[in-house]
Amino acid sequence: MTGQIPQSFIEELLARTDIAEIIGGRISLRRAGANFIACCPFHQEKTASFTVSAAKQFYHCFGCGVSGDAIQFLTEHDGLHFVEAVETLASRAGLAMPIETQESNQTARSAPVYEILAIAAAFYQTQLRTHAVAEKAHQYLKKRGLTGQIAKQFGLGFAPPGWDALVKNLGTDQTRIDALILAGLVVKKEAGRYYDRFRDRILFPIRDRRGRVVGFGGRVMGSEGEPKYLNSPETLVFNKGSELYGLYEARLGNRALTSLLVVEGYMDVVSLAQFGIKNVVATLGTAVTEKQIDALFRQASQLIFCFDGDKAGQAAAKRALPLILPHMKEGRRVRFMLLPAGEDPDSLVRKLGQVAFLDRVERASLLSDFLFEDLTAHLDLHHLDSRAQLVTLAKPLIKLVPPGVLQQMLYDRLAELAGVNSQVVQKKYGNKKNNILSNRAVRELALPPSPAYQLVAMMLEHRELVLKAGESTEFRGLEIAGANLLCATIEILRFDSTIGIEAFKEQLPENCVSQFSYDALKRIVDRIPQGGVDQEFLGALQNLRGAAQEQAMESLLIKAKTGVLSTDEKAQLKNLLAQREKNRVD
Repeated sequence: MTGQIPQSFIEELLARTDIAEIIGGRISLRRAGANFIACCPFHQEKTASFTVSAAKQFYHCFGCGVSGDAIQFLTEHDGLHFVEAVETLASRAGLAMPIETQESNQTARSAPVYEILAIAAAFYQTQLRTHAVAEKAHQYLKKRGLTGQIAKQFGLGFAPPGWDALVKNLGTDQTRIDALILAGLVVKKEAGRYYDRFRDRILFPIRDRRGRVVGFGGRVMGSEGEPKYLNSPETLVFNKGSELYGLYEARLGNRALTSLLVVEGYMDVVSLAQFGIKNVVATLGTAVTEKQIDALFRQASQLIFCFDGDKAGQAAAKRALPLILPHMKEGRRVRFMLLPAGEDPDSLVRKLGQVAFLDRVERASLLSDFLFEDLTAHLDLHHLDSRAQLVTLAKPLIKLVPPGVLQQMLYDRLAELAGVNSQVVQKKYGNKKNNILSNRAVRELALPPSPAYQLVAMMLEHRELVLKAGESTEFRGLEIAGANLLCATIEILRFDSTIGIEAFKEQLPENCVSQFSYDALKRIVDRIPQGGVDQEFLGALQNLRGAAQEQAMESLLIKAKTGVLSTDEKAQLKNLLAQREKNRVD
């Protein structure tokens, strides 16, 4: 069957495969009777619920429900595509792939390319150790803080100066030369002569998910007039938009990756690994692609995109957003880390060290914060037309997010920034016939924000008001927008009322960061007439306490219908009902 692997071959392959050996090579299994058990590699757990049956050649997790055979495990755990998983198992079992499949024909054409790339990688590594002029490469790597051990781990090599060192050593016959050309390592001149593509450069071998060398990145050591990086061209086995440098090495260091830091350069990956930060990959000199994002999420549920702090880095981050948003399924998380101007991950980790660098990673902006900070950077949200423009800019991006909790939260955040009702944002704006705000929408722009946000805004601008706010425990668990942020604000300002806004934001709990926008909060205060802040504060506080009382009373009434209230709960409900009646009379 052309383009498919026959089912009979799959069955024979699985019959010759020991699933316990395959899985046991990747996670720690222990025997339990006729089966093996382990903590599941597909979700976090403390009690082992992942079972492997050698008799049935099958695995199943009673915790999260995943199950399958050896092929399924390699696709889910190792991130391989189906054909790659079959090829991996076939190689272990000593079976040849069926010759009638398109994939196996591709494999047959690619085999000599993979072979010559592996030989070339070994040649370049040898040159780094033994070549007469390799000392400058040694000094360059030492200057960058790299040890021989890390160079060996990543297979770093050295392409000697001169035009044909590789051709002379590996091009022993025409078949070899043709393979070198197919691999992108040698270029043919018009006169029938050949020259090496990589000359006088540090070489970084690029490996696929199976550890095979598919190409190289070459870096100059200070030569003027030369491009800093030179990559292998597109070949039968190498596509820059699909591969990620360092992914194979990252997985070797941790099979159960939960997060990946995505950087822009080969040296960034190696330098961070030198400092013990091993969950790092790099795009190959190009902007991140959809294929790379898909490959990344196959390996980890959280991605942190790290960009240089210059204009080019900021532009790259903005270009990445529309590509990332469609991949934001439930359980996935993305952060953006913009570095200080003039720094890259390599230079910054050498300057700060591991602990401080990882602290910056932890404080990277959430996708939602980055999205709205970028969109509002050049808008003055004091004006209605700017708020309308924000909705126009943001809505097409939010629509890219798969329907679910995150998409709804983004709509809610947009509504908050624009000063409109969330349903208005989702239903009224973005009309294909015209984007002019309806009269109702204009009126809704003037709706007051949540009283919790009002209190936060006023306390940040007038710090003495925190003394009038009461205890944070009074509002904890309150189901109203901004309640968590209010509790955190009271606690932070009570501890240090002089704290700066950036330091304040850094101290916010994770569940409050996406709710915080200093500019939006400041606009709330700007709308309050001079001399009226105290009155507005007490009014918002009264409204919030009223909402808290209503919520507590509603909870007790529901419990009274379905169960029995304790003596204290009966007294509490009686007081709440009396207070509501008093408020109504007042």
